Amino acid sequence: MTISSTGDAQDFGDLTVARWSANGASNSIRGVFMGGSDPASTNILDYVTIASTGDASDFGDLTYSTTMGGGGNSNGHGGLTV
Repeated sequence: MTISSTGDAQDFGDLTVARWSANGASNSIRGVFMGGSDPASTNILDYVTIASTGDASDFGDLTYSTTMGGGGNSNGHGGLTV
């Protein structure tokens, strides 16, 4: 959704694997989704480019599979996850 509009939501694309309970972080350029269940816990990291409506790309793997409790931060020079 475009927050500043009163229009309807639109399909933004798909993650690389359908899953629920994924965690994520974003800035104005990129959104990153991590972990979740598909139905077992997974270690997948995906990213989407905010300005596009394309599908996500595989960004790598977490060091362990998780269904919840992940999070992320970045200062523009690198990312940290917990």
